[in-house]
Amino acid sequence: MRHLTMRVPWHDLKWNGCVCAKPAENPFCVALDRIRVERDEAAECAVAGRSWADLKPAQHPACRAESGAFMNETEWTRLFKHPYAGLDKTKTTHGALKPTAFKVAPFSTFAVPFAWMLSSEQAAIDERHPQPLPLEDPNAPYKTWVFSRERQLALLDLFFGQVAAGESLVFFYCKEGQPLGDSASRLVVGVGTVESLSPVLHYQSSDGGPGYPLWDRLVHHSVRPDGTNGFLLPYHEYLAPTGDPGEDGRRGDLLREMAVAVDHAHMRTFSYFTELAAPDVALSSLVRVLEAVRAVRRHGIVPGPWGQREEWVNGQIAKTWEQRGAFPGLGSALEALRMRMGTSLALELVSSGAIGADDDPWPHVDAVLRGKVKPPQAGYDADLAAVRQAYVALSPERVKLLRLLSRFALTPQQALRWFDPHERHKATETDVSDQDILENPYRMSETDLGARNDAPVSVGVVDRGLLPDATVAALHPVPEPSAVTSPNDPRRVRAAIVSVLRDAADEGDALLSVPESLQRVARLDVERECTVGYDWAAGNTGLLAGVVELVEVAPRADGAPATPAFQLTGLKDRESRLRKILGQRALKELDAVEADWSALLKQAIAASGGHFDPADARHVDALAEQARALECLISRRVTALVGRAGTGKTSILGALLLCEPVARDGILLLAPTGKARVRLAKAAGGDAMTIAQFLSQQGRYDGVRQRPLLTGIEKCRREKTVVIDECSMLTMDDLCAVLEALDLAHVRRLILVGDPNQLPPIGVGRPFADLVAYLESSDELEGDGAGASQALARLTVEVRAVAGSGTSDALRLAAWFTNERPPVDADRVLSDLELGSEFGDLEIVFWSTPEELRQRLLEQFELHLGLAGADDIDGFNRSLGFDERGWMPFDGPDGAENWQILSPVRMQMHGVLELNRWAQRSFRAKQLADAAQPWGVSLGDENIVVNDKVIQIENQWRKGWNGREQEKCYVANGEVGTMCRGKNRWMNAVFAGRPNLTFGYGGWRDFADGSGPLELAYALTVHKAQGSEFKKVFVVLPRMTRLLSRELLYTALTRSREQLVLLIEGSDASVLYDYTRPERSETARRNTNLFTAVLRTDDESLPYAEHLIHRTDKGHLVRSKSELVIANMLHASGVEYEYERVLEGETEPGRLRPDFSFITPVGDVVLWEHLGMLDREDYRRGWEWKQEWYRKNGFVEGDNLFTSRDDERGGLDSAKLRAVVDQIKEIME
Repeated sequence: MRHLTMRVPWHDLKWNGCVCAKPAENPFCVALDRIRVERDEAAECAVAGRSWADLKPAQHPACRAESGAFMNETEWTRLFKHPYAGLDKTKTTHGALKPTAFKVAPFSTFAVPFAWMLSSEQAAIDERHPQPLPLEDPNAPYKTWVFSRERQLALLDLFFGQVAAGESLVFFYCKEGQPLGDSASRLVVGVGTVESLSPVLHYQSSDGGPGYPLWDRLVHHSVRPDGTNGFLLPYHEYLAPTGDPGEDGRRGDLLREMAVAVDHAHMRTFSYFTELAAPDVALSSLVRVLEAVRAVRRHGIVPGPWGQREEWVNGQIAKTWEQRGAFPGLGSALEALRMRMGTSLALELVSSGAIGADDDPWPHVDAVLRGKVKPPQAGYDADLAAVRQAYVALSPERVKLLRLLSRFALTPQQALRWFDPHERHKATETDVSDQDILENPYRMSETDLGARNDAPVSVGVVDRGLLPDATVAALHPVPEPSAVTSPNDPRRVRAAIVSVLRDAADEGDALLSVPESLQRVARLDVERECTVGYDWAAGNTGLLAGVVELVEVAPRADGAPATPAFQLTGLKDRESRLRKILGQRALKELDAVEADWSALLKQAIAASGGHFDPADARHVDALAEQARALECLISRRVTALVGRAGTGKTSILGALLLCEPVARDGILLLAPTGKARVRLAKAAGGDAMTIAQFLSQQGRYDGVRQRPLLTGIEKCRREKTVVIDECSMLTMDDLCAVLEALDLAHVRRLILVGDPNQLPPIGVGRPFADLVAYLESSDELEGDGAGASQALARLTVEVRAVAGSGTSDALRLAAWFTNERPPVDADRVLSDLELGSEFGDLEIVFWSTPEELRQRLLEQFELHLGLAGADDIDGFNRSLGFDERGWMPFDGPDGAENWQILSPVRMQMHGVLELNRWAQRSFRAKQLADAAQPWGVSLGDENIVVNDKVIQIENQWRKGWNGREQEKCYVANGEVGTMCRGKNRWMNAVFAGRPNLTFGYGGWRDFADGSGPLELAYALTVHKAQGSEFKKVFVVLPRMTRLLSRELLYTALTRSREQLVLLIEGSDASVLYDYTRPERSETARRNTNLFTAVLRTDDESLPYAEHLIHRTDKGHLVRSKSELVIANMLHASGVEYEYERVLEGETEPGRLRPDFSFITPVGDVVLWEHLGMLDREDYRRGWEWKQEWYRKNGFVEGDNLFTSRDDERGGLDSAKLRAVVDQIKEIME
């Protein structure tokens, strides 16, 4: 017996059989491809809130075919039309099929086993069953789906025959199309039992023939709005606005605590509309539902019979344990022997009664394998004979391992990985022997890396095998040495710690404090809680050794105790390796290189199309700064080049490539993403590779799992200078893998280039930000680290100019969202924003509804892209680089980079998914209509069509056509391009930065399961756009989203070269200021221990890296070390101050934010501004403007305005600061 998982679209009325109350505000359902294609928002709005029972079939919304009304309280009728009925190719087979109506009883919906009907799945299905199924029609005109009527019927019987009415559970879930979709890709929304299942349904036929079967069968379920034997999770109640933003935020946090996300190991089961779920999958999901029910009771937000529901879930868990038994992986274990149809044999042995429900299956299975007992049917004989000798030859240890594996609900691929030592070696980073597994089966969950389309073995899967229900355990105890007799068995606790540490690493943390680790362990979705005390770690150091390290993190304050932390041994080793290489090479000086850097810079600037103006003081300052940076970069074995957008990092790399003494020894250019690679190569005038491409060449990249490898046979010893761009995107693993792949005795210079103000990497650590912070602070160190600051080159002069206005307003605004002290007049741009002033390359637009957002985007398209209106398709095409014939130039396909929409999220009405759908429907309607024809072509769930803008989302080797012949090319994740016409149901893609090359994509090959290597790219998430630049960028900023951070906004603001348009929800641009605060830094929240340890004490607290963010003695955060010194001096002197208090201009309009404000007893305001780098022309001009603004508003230096400044070395004069403090204190008193 199996259970069902059924996918449903999100519905704002809880799937009650009515049209959504506000269809236009529900973008989530379009995450499902059928709804995306068919949905008509205007038609749905016209019948919003009405019962489907009261509507004609033509009025039913697109979700009618996606179980959008599975909670219907009133019977309704659904009309089915066979998609082949009107096609010429299928006239003889399907031409007589008539539209057929079926009544849908209350609380019923249609289950459709789509995956079982895919042609690509048929070989695997046939492999699993001894009785041959009817063959597919060899003359079938369409190859994606099973065509033969007889085979369809057999498949439906095979699928639904495993579902037992009254016993099988049904789990209703949403894919990423739901309000939590950016953090939960599968969300269980309801659970109940299958009460009844309809027989096979058929289309009516006009010729009296038997008709073709529907793939859909009606499932009547037990879920009720007020039910106790099946219920919905109360997501809608938690999401309902209360009118109190604070309470809404609190409920949002509680919602994430209550949400039932699907275990990553079970994603395949929660796919393809309707699937069969094994008991182990049901148990995992039920345990998560149980925790959700308990959370709902604890929160007290939603009334209902939650106590009775908890009892029901507990009862279902007990029943499911009985169904599961002690050996749920018997079939997979047999397949690990390489026995074809092993799963089928295991099921048939049970169903035939050869093995009783409570029997140990192995005595009988052993006899069958040895040929002493016949199998249930002769169809197994040949396959048993094929594996018999291998089985008989197994050593006793191997037999024990095989039998042990059968206790876990492993997939056949997982069982094979862990039984076959060769496959096991490929899927782990450390050697694990058969004996290791027998002594500690949790080693599987600790070390498994998974495979393509097959998740790693989870701790829950192993746990259910070793700690089953008491009845199961009593019947079939796990033998020694594998047995686990206590929930707090040290092996189990260690595996749980490894699990939470691996999850934390995926989220960016390199280590976790012991308290936070144990909090997370206690929350793991295992049936028996794993709770141990704080002192457990100290008593189990021997067990942890080599797997988990117990690290003592030094206290922040003198006298405070150290904080113990857990860290995976592999991550600790990587941090140690990086610390040694980077730290020591940063101290190693190289011989000077004779070069005229100023001349080389001018040459590089000219070569890239730029212009150096010796009469422009800003250009002169920038050139001098860049020349000093180049001298630094070639002076050490490791150096870092840091600079905000527009400061000339690219010019420096261009000059470096022109330096003959450096270039003759070779310069290797690397970048994290394909787009960054293309941009680096183009800007620097040289060849470049992605890191994945470089590692692949060295045999150090795992293409199956898309991850770098830290070991390999050969090391690269070609170029002597290695430059890595966009280093803020590098995880600890990325950087470590590159260093391990290089012959470091051969490489003289490693130059790391980037902007640590951008988003931290997707993965573990923040090595570049940590290195930069270490180099900056090294002058304050004593001993080995002293002097490393000479390896850091920082660019501060912005040279990106805007026609007609000089400096870039977009970059002025972006400067607020950095970890650096902004220019002295940086608050001028915030003031101008709030006053509604006009800008040069920056425009602010407000919106409040989804319709208004789309209207504003159209208006901005007309203004900045030259469109004549919403129906100007030719203008839209021109904006993407298509010529007047509608063709993309083969030799210049860069138009895809002309403009870009960015959003922080994928879901929501303002998310990437909906914005892409809107753009495609608005400007590709003809192509979509053509693709819907029998001869039409589209790709994937998003229906990618000709002329669509797309992005590559996988690293792949693909065949490219250069006009003469095919050549093998590396197409990298992040490359942006457009689709062109192809042949024979293929389409060609051309990518920006790749002239004279096309790449073919086919639906059956690249998008077999709906998703593939391309996605629509009119809109991208900010994360996806990192490493790329576009001429014009439209950034959508919603009012409330958890994903917004200082780094995300900075990254978004710095993607444009010519024009930035901010589309802000609401009517107040001042909301941006809140995200400039140091507290909003995502980078600083991560736990790392590369150079300086940063650690949360528990999962509720927020760490702040003291080397990245500065916390005052008063407790608030400031932007610079100089401000930190001043704030602490004021606090120690007892002077009350406010940091960055808004100052309204009474005479001269404006709203500035002085560094420090003081309110006298009579209510007067006194200001203190700390100034830096006034020797630079741009800073001096900025201060002159600000000084004049202060004067006009009544602030006079020495009276109620005080200033201080850094010395020529960037230091502070304590005596001068003390004098200012004393003056202010006297005024205040």
